[in-house]
Amino acid sequence: MRIGVVSYWFNRGQATVGRQLRGILDELGHETAVLARPTKASFQRPAYIERHDVWDQPRVTSASRFLIPADEYLRWAQELELDAVLLDQNYQFDEVEQLRARGVRTIGRFVWEAFREEHVPGALRAYDVLYSLTRCERDRYRALGIDSPFVAWGCHPELLPVSAERDPSVVTYFFPGGYLSRRKPLREVVTAFARVRDPRLRLVVKIQGARGESEAELELARRTPRVTVVEGDLPTRQHRELMASADVCVAPSRWEGLGLHLYEATALGLPVITNDRPPMDEVVHHEDNGLLIESLAVEPAFSGVPAFDPDPAALTGAIRRLADDTTRERLSGGARRASRERLRWERTVDAIGDLVGVAR
Repeated sequence: MRIGVVSYWFNRGQATVGRQLRGILDELGHETAVLARPTKASFQRPAYIERHDVWDQPRVTSASRFLIPADEYLRWAQELELDAVLLDQNYQFDEVEQLRARGVRTIGRFVWEAFREEHVPGALRAYDVLYSLTRCERDRYRALGIDSPFVAWGCHPELLPVSAERDPSVVTYFFPGGYLSRRKPLREVVTAFARVRDPRLRLVVKIQGARGESEAELELARRTPRVTVVEGDLPTRQHRELMASADVCVAPSRWEGLGLHLYEATALGLPVITNDRPPMDEVVHHEDNGLLIESLAVEPAFSGVPAFDPDPAALTGAIRRLADDTTRERLSGGARRASRERLRWERTVDAIGDLVGVAR
């Protein structure tokens, strides 16, 4: 089949999933192409598409703007004679419906934190298949009347051989902040970390950018002893080596879509500290590849999905527990087992093969 992928195309979760989906489809013997969607004008990097590093690939077409005109979709699909298109977080229901009307099979996915009941009619009209990458996502769509096939995401094999030297005299915790938003409880993590006075402990806060209220949280991190803030977008290899050089991934979240960093940390053998809430608990199993901590309900996400702060005492306790070498080594071994077994990439390849088969 000839299959297109419509996605952001730079170092962000959605685009990483899109790039890895393309790799799966290539592996399965399909011909693939990408329609790269520029970022919104309001984004920290407006109208952005990456052309270097892992994003330097053949048959990548740049769309003219974030809201891609219908004629661009149709011309792209017609010129490449596409049989199907995979789209991520694409609410252009009228435009996607035109692709479907031309005989192109439309396969879509939305993160549950953004998808609302009002989107259901348009999504059902525009898409042949709406799939889920987490079980909680699938269950929510089922409650909305959508039969959503489940694709089990896993640890990509490109992560498994990554390694980096670690300083045995310190224990480094890695906070994956991305583009800081309300979803990421940086203040709570920094405060909990500062309560653990073990002088061996270090916290690396890695962010790609911050705005508004997040700037104040970032300033707190900069002022806190034993905390290092690494800002800006790094080349893929350098970012992975930075993460691999840590000992623990501390990644509580008020809510998550997929939580790609949880799979990355597991593939790198890092025990993870996160909330005992879905979908985080689908990746991290307590006392196996990490520690799941209690959390406190806060104002829901804009779609109505429940949101939770990490419990301060539980977060502090988990950081303290993973300072213990024996506990950390045990959970690191669990992470490596999980990446080879229950989160193995072959499951994902098989599930995408079935998904594309369903959409024929």
